[in-house]
Amino acid sequence: MPTTTISIEQLAEAKQRGAAYLLGRQSDEDGAVGDPSGGLGSYYKAPWALAAAGQSLAGAKVVNWIREHMLASNGDIDGEPGRGPNFARAYAYPNAWIICGAQKLGQFDVAHKGAEFLMKLQHKETGGFQTQLEKPDSPQDVMSACQAGNAALYTGHLDVARGVARFLATVWEDQPDPEHALYYVYRPGRGLITDAPEERERNCVVRADGEKQRYFQIGIAAAFLTKLSLATGEPQHLELAGKYLELAFACTDGMYETAQVGKVGWGAALLFGATGDERVRELALRVGDALLKQQNDDGSWFNTGGYSIDAVTDEVTAEFVSLLDEMVQGLSSA
Repeated sequence: MPTTTISIEQLAEAKQRGAAYLLGRQSDEDGAVGDPSGGLGSYYKAPWALAAAGQSLAGAKVVNWIREHMLASNGDIDGEPGRGPNFARAYAYPNAWIICGAQKLGQFDVAHKGAEFLMKLQHKETGGFQTQLEKPDSPQDVMSACQAGNAALYTGHLDVARGVARFLATVWEDQPDPEHALYYVYRPGRGLITDAPEERERNCVVRADGEKQRYFQIGIAAAFLTKLSLATGEPQHLELAGKYLELAFACTDGMYETAQVGKVGWGAALLFGATGDERVRELALRVGDALLKQQNDDGSWFNTGGYSIDAVTDEVTAEFVSLLDEMVQGLSSA
């Protein structure tokens, strides 16, 4: 792996430039980020990002908008102007981001009411999280489970978080070729999905030799498991985090040209902070270098490919602000 020379200070500076972009996208009237009429995409990661950048007032304004317009009486994020179509098969994921961000900002009513609803989406047998609201036995994926697990950690539901770790252990144990691929979708009653047709395979597996893969499935598993180990003192979660992250070392250099690499850096930086593994540190720094190169002059980030509508740019920028903050912390810890 090539050695990178970027500094933690450069990552922190990029985080603040991204946060400045988000502040420019925030409404002076109601505090929303971007255009909420298109769904959750423009703002659901903003509370975490603004908290991470020290912009607590701006973050609180976003959460207040969510409280007034989107927080349902049962704790779901499902008011007007609606969730939009993009999360129908990843239902838990945006809720979990909002819960974590609200908790970081001290907006405990939104965080804990939201968590009360979210925890009900955990499958009691597998420990994963249903991806479709009305289908308890819908397919479960690594990313949704891990971010819900992070929300569980942030709101004190360690039993739920340990259930997610159990789910990740099952997914890992069932991998047919872990040195070259990570299959990340599991269906209750059937098991790990390894036989998807070619045209749908990208929705089920990350291949090390493939291009533009969903690398975030690797990284978020490592990030969550590291956080769980820190919370519980249980070392087995660090071992499993390392196993999930290992595939990143085998991926092509093209991985670093995609926005999907961000969570790999997140997982690597946190794991380095917990273990001091220099090989993992170099992976985190290489991802950090990739994020610096992908950042636009105005502080924003596009999704892979360069073309990005405003809502997607808002979403990706808020994610990278959040992840860079955690990467800085992880890289500074060991």
